[in-house]
Amino acid sequence: MQYLPIHFDTRGASILIVGGGPAAEAKLRTLLKTEATLIVVSEEISAEINRWAGQGKLQHVKRDFIADDLDGVSLVYAATEDDARNGEIADLASDRQIPANAADYKVACRFITPALVDRAPVIVSIGTGGTSPALARTLKSDLESRLPPETGHFANKTNTLRAKVKSILPDLADRQRFWASIFGGKDLKAQLSLSSADLETQVQAALDGKDSIAGKVLLVGAGPGNPDMLTTAARRALHAADVIVYDRLVSDGVMELGRREAEYIYVGKTPGEPSIGQAAINDILIEKASEGLSIVRLKSGDPLIFGRADEEIEALQAANIPVRVIPGITAAAAAAAAINASLTTRGTNKAISLLTGHDAKGFAEQDWSSLARPGGRAAVYMGVGAARFIQGRLMLHGAESDRPVTVVENASRPEQIITYTTLQNLPDDLIAAGIKGPAILLIGYAERRVENKKRVAI
Repeated sequence: MQYLPIHFDTRGASILIVGGGPAAEAKLRTLLKTEATLIVVSEEISAEINRWAGQGKLQHVKRDFIADDLDGVSLVYAATEDDARNGEIADLASDRQIPANAADYKVACRFITPALVDRAPVIVSIGTGGTSPALARTLKSDLESRLPPETGHFANKTNTLRAKVKSILPDLADRQRFWASIFGGKDLKAQLSLSSADLETQVQAALDGKDSIAGKVLLVGAGPGNPDMLTTAARRALHAADVIVYDRLVSDGVMELGRREAEYIYVGKTPGEPSIGQAAINDILIEKASEGLSIVRLKSGDPLIFGRADEEIEALQAANIPVRVIPGITAAAAAAAAINASLTTRGTNKAISLLTGHDAKGFAEQDWSSLARPGGRAAVYMGVGAARFIQGRLMLHGAESDRPVTVVENASRPEQIITYTTLQNLPDDLIAAGIKGPAILLIGYAERRVENKKRVAI
């Protein structure tokens, strides 16, 4: 191991940064988070460094570097835009036994600043020995998505509980086994997301020898199907779930983000086929949460838009089961993005209606008069089977027959298909294009130039 990873205490330290351009600015973005006094020596500095200096976050010495600048400093960053100059500065620092880092010049470095995942006081450092900074950044991004923002808070709360645990378990070995029981055998992400009260309850129950695990349910939006469009909060929930209860339209790519050890329960509904009822789904959620498990109720798109979220929330609250919603990107937004169109356009529409083509009674009635007015726009979910009904209602209430309609099937997914048509031709063109769903009908949205998208022109 060439580079020994250490955490340097910056309290009361002075750190010298030589340079005022992009390299120095990149170093400072990390150094500004420390408690050190930062001294920047450079004739010229970037606008951002100048702004930081104006805010009192660093000291700027407006001149070229001289050897005396090394007096009294703890670390040196040679971050000019000249490799040779950086090497000279690093050599001068090394002669004084001052650790130095030369930007993008590994051979002159006595230390390397790793990629950092900052969940203070928890800091995860990632180093590749200078061989692959890009790989370090990729690993950093992955870890940041896995470690919730509450990680630092969890560490601080654990620290406050250590004294209490120590008073009850004075033997070090006993305490080590105790904390292993708190962290081990459980999903770490779920533990890190515990509130202070829940953590304290869990610790106290463990000290009392009781099972303190309390179940909960997260209603999670799976988005339109492309895993890249899943929110970070949704990813964390899937990583932490003991049970994942999912719908038919949740994509395989999203499902792959769940824990392999989790229990998966399919509750999808297929139009025209027997399927599990909502009451039975509610019972599953309550039963699993009552066992002390963490449940993700995974719904395609956003659970708050045509996802029957209210029914599940009310059932869970009636059973005193904690429930929280993690929204997702809804299919209408993904469909609009697929055609590079804004859902609202200044001078065209001040609002957009999100409609369903079906309800519990069949085809869904809407305020057709408002929708039929010039400039009226709507995004229709579950509208493929109701296309002729929607066409008839709108034209009956005066909508122009040539009103543009864009249909996006499987929005955001590799198999996405875009079809452009008009209100008059909508039902027939859906059949001709082989559109079966899931699809969004964007009424009032005309064809836009879209790169690298599969489309069906009718």
